[in-house]
Amino acid sequence: MKIRSFRHRAIAVIFLLSMSIPAIAQKSGSSVIDEKNVRSAMQFLAGDAMQGRGSGTMFERIAAEYIGSQFMQFGLEPAGELGWDGKPTFVQTVTNTRNSFDGAPTLKYGSTTIDHGKEMLVLRATGAAVSGTLQKIGMNDKPAAGSAVFVRLPADAPPNAMQSLMGMVTAGASIVLVEETAQYRANWANMAGRRISFTSAPKPSAVIVVSKDAASAISAMADGTRIEFGGKVTSTQSQTWNAMGKITGSDPKLTAEVILLTSHLDHLGVRESAPGTDKIFNGADDDASGSVAVLEMARVLGAGKKPKRTVYFVCFGSEEAGGYGASWFVNNLPVAKDKLVANLEFEMIGRPDEKVKPEELWLTGYERSNLGPELAKRGAKLVQDPHPDQNFFMRSDNIQLARAGIIAHTVSSFGLHKDYHQASDEVKTIDFVHMTRSINSMVKPIQWLVNSNFVPAWNAGGKP
Repeated sequence: MKIRSFRHRAIAVIFLLSMSIPAIAQKSGSSVIDEKNVRSAMQFLAGDAMQGRGSGTMFERIAAEYIGSQFMQFGLEPAGELGWDGKPTFVQTVTNTRNSFDGAPTLKYGSTTIDHGKEMLVLRATGAAVSGTLQKIGMNDKPAAGSAVFVRLPADAPPNAMQSLMGMVTAGASIVLVEETAQYRANWANMAGRRISFTSAPKPSAVIVVSKDAASAISAMADGTRIEFGGKVTSTQSQTWNAMGKITGSDPKLTAEVILLTSHLDHLGVRESAPGTDKIFNGADDDASGSVAVLEMARVLGAGKKPKRTVYFVCFGSEEAGGYGASWFVNNLPVAKDKLVANLEFEMIGRPDEKVKPEELWLTGYERSNLGPELAKRGAKLVQDPHPDQNFFMRSDNIQLARAGIIAHTVSSFGLHKDYHQASDEVKTIDFVHMTRSINSMVKPIQWLVNSNFVPAWNAGGKP
């Protein structure tokens, strides 16, 4: 794969052509999702021309503009920032501060200090300085708040076991340390040359792979030993983009209540250090599939009778970089927080999950509120998340809203496939029969939700 110097001009032409093609109309009020519409949007968003929609890149912005243009064609009202003519647009620009370590960040335990690229690899950081007290735990154990957990992956760990380590941060850990695996050792040199960048989070954290020698030394230390991570950073301004449209409710009383349908439109972009010849991380399942679900819901609801409640359709930017589009949205809500009745995020619905029935989708945090069971009563083929150890409830944009007290869950069918966060997550891997059926199965339950006066509530102990 070669990235040519003229790619920006080529993409601009493709984008303008995509905007000029009229949306394929549905019959008014129809709840049938047409597979060719699903394929069309997926081919654009997850094709090589979009260069992986990297968080904060112009390709992410093009994705936002494309989705916004579709919202416009479907008859939605603009809910983004003001345009050149002083009128609202379908895109919201979010500016945030991004930090990069000037040199290799370090990890200190006891009297030993090790460097990124040598005895450790930093997978993710959200702060210039992070510390915690050592806690040695198993993969299924819960970390203590503010701990620096150390874990060893079992020999029979699945390829996606590393995902659950990311979930330990959201469960309370400040630092997650894991002993190197053969996979990480094979890519050590490539990852060592990567400059570590981050956008600050309210709770700084770090996820780190340590060498076998470092792992042996850490495992021999007593729980409670202080662990410190950090380095000198330089700060720069960066941007991300949310695509936003809405339908104002028709009922005089219920119009003040809002249902929020969301996804994230970004992915990992182009990574020159990736092994092999394919450097584009297309993000077909993650999360072009969810963004297409939001588009199709907008198409159906925009073509039918106006719902009684107001509906916002938002595809967030920079979820992969830390959920910054969603975080901005939550901190700058366009409506009063107590009027935001519920949020359904769509993420990774492009392939079926073998752990549930072929026609079923699962809802993260199903047991946390009464929203999932109530939708299931109305025909939604939603079941409980079959991967509780993965902490998926806390690993998508819904968590940004849930932490603010809003009932928010993610609809998915991710079966822990090996293409997650790999260049192989391409359109050719999508099961379009499953994906089209999945979106269609949610239409009538959502039509019920946007026209009812049902207000979901957290179950006891369910609020994060």
